[in-house]
Amino acid sequence: MADGILLERHGVPAASILTDAFTPSGNAMARTMGAKGYRYAVIPHPISNLTAEQCRERARAVLPDVLEILGVGAERPAAPAPAPDPARAPDEPAGLTGERIRDLQRIVEYYFERGWTDGLPVVPVSEDTVCDFVDYVGRDPEEVILRVDHLGTVCTVRLAAVAAAMAGCAREHFPVLLAVLDSFQPSVDTALLQSTSGQAVMVTVNGPIRRELGFNSGANVFGPGHRANAVVGRAIRLVVVNALGIRSGEFDQGTQGTPGKYCFCIAENEEESPWEPLHGERGFPAGASVTTANFARGTLPVDNRSGTEPEQILLNIADTMSSTTASRGCAVVMGPEHAHLIASRGWSKQDVRRFLWEHWGRRREDLRRFGLVHDGVTAGHRLSAPPGTPDEEFLRFAESPDAILLIVAGARNAGMTTIVPMIRPLFHSRAVQDPPRRGR
Repeated sequence: MADGILLERHGVPAASILTDAFTPSGNAMARTMGAKGYRYAVIPHPISNLTAEQCRERARAVLPDVLEILGVGAERPAAPAPAPDPARAPDEPAGLTGERIRDLQRIVEYYFERGWTDGLPVVPVSEDTVCDFVDYVGRDPEEVILRVDHLGTVCTVRLAAVAAAMAGCAREHFPVLLAVLDSFQPSVDTALLQSTSGQAVMVTVNGPIRRELGFNSGANVFGPGHRANAVVGRAIRLVVVNALGIRSGEFDQGTQGTPGKYCFCIAENEEESPWEPLHGERGFPAGASVTTANFARGTLPVDNRSGTEPEQILLNIADTMSSTTASRGCAVVMGPEHAHLIASRGWSKQDVRRFLWEHWGRRREDLRRFGLVHDGVTAGHRLSAPPGTPDEEFLRFAESPDAILLIVAGARNAGMTTIVPMIRPLFHSRAVQDPPRRGR
């Protein structure tokens, strides 16, 4: 898009061709370059896994649009010059003064000194804010929703509200956080929160609340830029730190940890999924808003843009899953492009999970070379390799396909899937309760 606009500004006729998945980016580039409304041709996405003949068909189909854009036989005006963007000072909140800003900065520093943060600045919290959050959900502020018996610590509704406000939540986000915390009842498995493997709590949001609160389920789904994902994910960490007392270097004994400990919250892209959404699989009504939490060790990308058959893509995914030899559970966050290609060949979610499970593992010989099998007993994980097992024996890493959580999320603009390994296949789901004060 940018090249086409620049060429035309230099008097060279040009026609840009975009796949339909990239039209939002193309429109944004045209606006950025002061050429809003710039015409371009569109072809279906994707193209990377097409045969040569299919590419020629796409080219023949788009050729009339290209010729029309080029204005063959007619004069075509050059692209407009970029309009000047006058500098404009951002609006300031009423009553904000330099002294008030300095007060806020001192409060933030005080929170740092007390060890109440995740290493990043947090939002200062007042008692009125906490009361507003608790009143919004209509629950007893002293209700215990999480406990760690061996540490003697608990998280109450009130402490969860403090964490939510510090993380930057609006009160509308608070019911989502509570659903996540409630799903761990009666007690959270703190061995995973404190594990040397450094796991984080990953949350997947389903249902109408995704759109109501602006949870991101599409492009850059694991990345920054969306408040709902960021603040709910971050609030979980602040609960772990401040309410449960599990801090880095003390009770959190992660050897290396993961950036997911800052924030690990996504939404499922139900609109672009060819299959039943996650919460439907787990027994919830289609119209319910639901959170599903699991303990995650990090993310591993699978970039396969050329595979044309389900088996090719799924073998690539299974091979990546098999590289994490200590993981017995796994969330497969499949991009819509992969999901649609596989579903178009008649594969169900159950078919996908079973295929992945059957190819998720290693030969005993490989595990022995890695130092993970000694005298017929696996070391460091729960694989079954009794004495006398042949070296060529394939050892599956999980007991059943149920150890795989299959989620569709991300943009439909490339053949990408993300693997999220887990030590144990523990999935906690809970419906988000509709607050009594909602809509007031």
